[in-house]
Amino acid sequence: MNLKRNVISAALGVVLVCSSNFIMAQEVAENPLDTLTRSVASLLDEVGKMKRLKITGYVQPQFQYIDSAGAQSFAGGDFGNGGTTKYYDRFTMRRGRFKFTYTYSNIMLMVNIDARETGLNMRETYAKITDPWLNMFSLTGGLLQDQFGFELTQSSGDRETPERARYNQVLFPVERDMGVFGSMVVPKSSKLNGLKLDVGCMNGSAGVAAEFDSFKDYTGRLQYTKASKSERFIFSLGASYYTGGYRIGTQKDYNFTTLANGDKGFGFAADTANYNRKAKREYMGADIQASIDWPIGITTLRAEYIQGEQPGTNASSQRANVSLSALPSTAIYHRKFNGAYFYFIQDIGHSKFQVVVKYDWYDPNVNISGADIGKTGTGTNAGDIRFDTYGFGLNYHINAYAKIMAYYDIVKNEATSVTAYKKDVSDNVFTLRFQVKF
Repeated sequence: MNLKRNVISAALGVVLVCSSNFIMAQEVAENPLDTLTRSVASLLDEVGKMKRLKITGYVQPQFQYIDSAGAQSFAGGDFGNGGTTKYYDRFTMRRGRFKFTYTYSNIMLMVNIDARETGLNMRETYAKITDPWLNMFSLTGGLLQDQFGFELTQSSGDRETPERARYNQVLFPVERDMGVFGSMVVPKSSKLNGLKLDVGCMNGSAGVAAEFDSFKDYTGRLQYTKASKSERFIFSLGASYYTGGYRIGTQKDYNFTTLANGDKGFGFAADTANYNRKAKREYMGADIQASIDWPIGITTLRAEYIQGEQPGTNASSQRANVSLSALPSTAIYHRKFNGAYFYFIQDIGHSKFQVVVKYDWYDPNVNISGADIGKTGTGTNAGDIRFDTYGFGLNYHINAYAKIMAYYDIVKNEATSVTAYKKDVSDNVFTLRFQVKF
């Protein structure tokens, strides 16, 4: 019996040893090329995932000086904290953008953050899908720049001047809105290549401010860009339209009219018939750009004109409550406005220097001007004053990623009957900026 058990045990041992040796032999015999192939495939998969994520951005530290301490300014904000602190000069981080873009097939996700000394703010953050058949149509949902005009949609990192024109800052104080945006870009294979259409439906509350009414804003921009065969000459044309508004609530609603005494001014209905109606916003604009590369360097000309209707406050044509995250807390003043800007940009030959000359105006109330503004009984005030801005700058491109900008804004307001604006205010601004992209 013991002999039989010993024989069986020995047989099992032999089988196990043989099996183990066979398996080891198989592992040893595996082709090294197969192992390398698997490793490379795994590595390529990881690299592919990393390539889908792109991190870009830029920082803009700067120094500024203004003629009068505490003066109001559209060159990056007022030179005062809104209280008793007023100053002539300052160091600021005008923008610190960090953009994360993830692309997979026809889907794109973007998160853009602005880091400044005042804190972190959300910028373009959206999800975008492009049709996989023609690669011509796309739909975007989230926080995106308002699609109106050239300068508004141009990146602050590419712009040749420190800030956008005054009217763009007034009408689009955050430059972005929450909503749904659609685009059509005609492909190169078409005779209509260069044509692009952008449309959008937005909250109208500017930026990430919460919606407080059921009114939506709508915008559209049609543009056409064409280049010569040598690509030494390029031009583009654009037309834009914006319509929308917000609920007035129980605030008084003033319209510009001819008053009983014959003066031009603001009047309103004494009853409550205007309660909760819409404060209308309507803008129409056209723009043109042209660049030519010739022996003296690249010359660029750029212009845009805009007109429309804007609801604001007595002291400003900027939107009431600015962020529009709640019903207006002050009376609404409706005004017809217009504005424009003109750029002349000249590269100095093939050097690293670039000269910039810019002029823009913004007239928030085209129906009144001069000493009639601020006249007793008219209801007119600082919100009706026209401003003209003359800018002169020199840009030095250190390399493809860094530049230094020296720029001087000469700001002129019309003389009025408003106490603080009976003559031109000393609010010219000098800006010295260092920009680095990554």
